[in-house]
Amino acid sequence: MTGQVDIGRVAAALPGYELGGELGRGGFGAVLAGRHRLIDRVVAVKVLLDPGGAGGADDLRARFLAEARVLAGLDHPHVVRIYDYVERDGLCLLVMEQLTGGSLRHRGRTLTGPAQVGTIGVAAAVALAAAHGRGVLHRDVKPDNLLFTGDGVPKVTDFGIAKIVEATAATTTGLVGTPRYMAPEQITGGRLGPGTDLYSLGVVLYELFARRTPFPPDLPVAALLHHHLSVAPLPLTEVPGPVADVIISAMAKEPSWRPPSALDFAVRLAAAMTAALGPGWLAASGIPVRLPDDVLSAAGHHPATTPQPGTTPQPGTTPQPGTTTRLNTAPRPGHPVGAGQPGRSYQSGPDGSGPPDTRGQHRPAPVRAGRLAWWGGRRRLVVISVAAVGALAVAAGVLVGLGAFGGDGSDRRPGYAGKPVTFAGLSDAGGLMLAADGSLYITDPGVGTGQGQVVRLTSDGRADRIGGSGPRPTPADGTASPSPSPPPVIGDGGTSLAADLQGPAGVAVGRDGAVYLAESDAGRIRRIGRDRVITTVAGAGPDYSDGFTADVGDATKAHLDDPSAVAVDDDGVLYVAEGYRVRRIAQGRITTVAGKSTESGSAGDGGPAINATLYQPSGLALGDDGSLYVADTGNETVRRIDPSGRITLVAGRPGTYGHRGDGKAATAALLDDPRGLALGPDGSLYIADSGNDVIRRVDRHGIITTVAGTGSYSADDRDGALATQTRLSNPAGVLVDPTGAIYIACSGDGTVRRVGRDGFMTTALRPPER
Repeated sequence: MTGQVDIGRVAAALPGYELGGELGRGGFGAVLAGRHRLIDRVVAVKVLLDPGGAGGADDLRARFLAEARVLAGLDHPHVVRIYDYVERDGLCLLVMEQLTGGSLRHRGRTLTGPAQVGTIGVAAAVALAAAHGRGVLHRDVKPDNLLFTGDGVPKVTDFGIAKIVEATAATTTGLVGTPRYMAPEQITGGRLGPGTDLYSLGVVLYELFARRTPFPPDLPVAALLHHHLSVAPLPLTEVPGPVADVIISAMAKEPSWRPPSALDFAVRLAAAMTAALGPGWLAASGIPVRLPDDVLSAAGHHPATTPQPGTTPQPGTTPQPGTTTRLNTAPRPGHPVGAGQPGRSYQSGPDGSGPPDTRGQHRPAPVRAGRLAWWGGRRRLVVISVAAVGALAVAAGVLVGLGAFGGDGSDRRPGYAGKPVTFAGLSDAGGLMLAADGSLYITDPGVGTGQGQVVRLTSDGRADRIGGSGPRPTPADGTASPSPSPPPVIGDGGTSLAADLQGPAGVAVGRDGAVYLAESDAGRIRRIGRDRVITTVAGAGPDYSDGFTADVGDATKAHLDDPSAVAVDDDGVLYVAEGYRVRRIAQGRITTVAGKSTESGSAGDGGPAINATLYQPSGLALGDDGSLYVADTGNETVRRIDPSGRITLVAGRPGTYGHRGDGKAATAALLDDPRGLALGPDGSLYIADSGNDVIRRVDRHGIITTVAGTGSYSADDRDGALATQTRLSNPAGVLVDPTGAIYIACSGDGTVRRVGRDGFMTTALRPPER
């Protein structure tokens, strides 16, 4: 057998199984779908593909049998299960659990927040700890080998190059592993140990948290290996310090500098996540896990005193040390769930993996408590210091450079164009809007629960906070730990500076000068009047029990699912992106413009927007003709709803991300997490293509070009160069002033950049550390 699977031979070797099609390939194995005829159990059958040559075949069979023995000895909830191993007629067959939820490589871009990354990380670590406890190293930990069951349980799989740890420690006899995730000792042929797998897991988690690689992208293999050996990873500034420290510790060049065990790493990571997000983060992730009690305790859970749903705690029952407890973190019934839903058909990946991607179909249920939201394809995460509500702006989106803010254009003033202004309280930059008087309004989600703010930069260069209580004072000695935050103050009817804003994301300015905020983590739309009094104009709160989800009703009693963008027209009518819908609010009543409350997708172009499906709408812009542009981030597209209510595709290809297509039709181009939108004076559409770290422009003929950013980490980000030669850091918001100057909110470094009519880049606003 040299790469082709003889189904007849496999069926003869497994008479008790009904075989299906090929699910995928990995390593030297092909994977077939199967079903046990008597007990009706769905399985995956891994078939050794013999590359030819007697010696090579014997070695492969030995490795295949070793994998079977390894898996048979690992009865762990986060390791793929093996049911049978058969050798017959020259075939080697491994019958194992079929994982229909897809791989982490395909799921990674659809994770809703750091809580999910942390949960996957601790689950993978405890699975590796179980393997290490039996003297087994994986040696090829990577996203392709972290798969999910149909109900979302993460599992480590593909122990095809695993090796038993001998008394003197394993040494490599060749370059074994995947270069992108290989530990230094794998590269040099040194002794391997549990720290080898921890290094690889550290790289995986680094990429998931940061949405970028720890080393410059596109390195040749030789240069990449050199970086693993000798070059420190790029600073992990996208996550809270304690979490970054744990991840970087696993990536230490010397194995002795890494955590002493995978279980220790899991405990450290759980504790760091708890310090950053509060004790609710693990349950809030929506990912079902079964973890040792010491890991659960570090995550803020107390299994001895916290009963499972539907159970009653028995007096005096305390779990024994080292036992595991199931944490039921599955999404709530009745709400959309993530990849791997039963009844759906997907093209599957290697090792019985299920759907390679679920873009445009379903996303996991929104994560609220303990969530850090991220702001683009490689965007910065902002810390939430304690418990309840995730900070930043949305899993469903961020940002929103919005086009129309009122007026006919004749009375609009340009934005600030002077030297960089430093604002002491600024920590991040997300939503961005220009008022008629030339003032820029920037949303900053803050570094803790309820510490969001809205910053104003006037046209003459004065910066002040006009909404939100802002960051808490630092202890006088600079060493004391911050005390737990009290419940956020909503502050309706009072001064806007006394309100504790929770993850402000989108911002818009009305013709009357009122500022509107999409307060994502609070599930509300807020209004700050010219008198600086703040009120709620829509949204009943962040939980599903807060308000109704129907299409029509009282706006203040509606449930808004992570509202991430807001726009306002000349008549004061609001448009809001939330959940899978775009809503309209007029005279206190809310209706739906596009999308469905419980169905995501990319269908409906060319027809009524009300019948279309969306997947994570995150940016809005209003055109002078009444058209509404929607950045459909989950679908990697921008769509337009014309005044008649018809929806069409403007840019991007549904479900496909990348950076290509400049100079051609925008509908054939690839985007990566489009978020902020704005319209220029000539009607051109500007897109904050956050995953690509660039700003794209679609002209009135539908041709797309890049007008700012390089998409490369090796480029310089200093002022004074052409915008197309200057690096941007996760652009989240964009706007264009009456002169055609472009302003860009960069969530990666908290700056607001400006591109003048001459095409050169400068900084308008920055935090103190820059």
